[in-house]
Amino acid sequence: MTLGPVTDYVPDAAARQAELRAYRGLVRLFGRAVRQPPGGSPVPVILVPGFISGDVSLAMLARTLRRAGHRTFRSEIGANLGCTDAMVERLIRRIERVAAEEGRPVTLVGHSRGGMIVKLAAIRRPDLVAGIVVLSAPVTGTLSIAAHVRKQLELLFRLNRRGLRAVIAEDCVTGECADRVAAELMAPFPSDVAFTSVYTRFDAIIDWQTCLDPAAELVEVDSSHTGMATDPAVHRIVAGRLAVISDRAA
Repeated sequence: MTLGPVTDYVPDAAARQAELRAYRGLVRLFGRAVRQPPGGSPVPVILVPGFISGDVSLAMLARTLRRAGHRTFRSEIGANLGCTDAMVERLIRRIERVAAEEGRPVTLVGHSRGGMIVKLAAIRRPDLVAGIVVLSAPVTGTLSIAAHVRKQLELLFRLNRRGLRAVIAEDCVTGECADRVAAELMAPFPSDVAFTSVYTRFDAIIDWQTCLDPAAELVEVDSSHTGMATDPAVHRIVAGRLAVISDRAA
């Protein structure tokens, strides 16, 4: 099976080893809950998970940001395995609700595919978004993935053809839908929305070069793709970028 414009990415041994270490680090997702802080100067944050991950995958990051005073909110997009356009529209509805409840624009933090969805949401509704931070996200309109991710996609394509319409279809990755998404990702990014892309060369899931969006402030880290969700060093970077966005929005 050929996935059209999707190219194969072959990570080196160091990236694969970093990914395996990150899987062991997922135990950090379990911890004592941190209360939602009261409304204040930091901008509210919606956290958007990666492909087949769910909001729980960013639980540690949410705790870190709440300790820093940010009110954090789940994306409510489920496992993030549906059509990209559908995921973006679902996120936009969530942004509308949170922005209305908080009485101000929000900041979006997205991991992996969640970062791509975050960028698209900011392009469509810049009036509701103060800034975005994406982590190991293919945001440049090109998709280059490791072999095991390709196999996951192919399985979902088969499930979609058998009637499970809630999962991603092949057209969303290789057809007209994919072409529209790629064109939108490459369109000019709103100049008044802060944009940071955090990437690692130790990425065993996607080609790290697809994270190098010229519209973004680029920050390189020594984490792995999966490790972005639980790496304290990455979380400190996210908190720092959100502090800057909050100051700018004040």
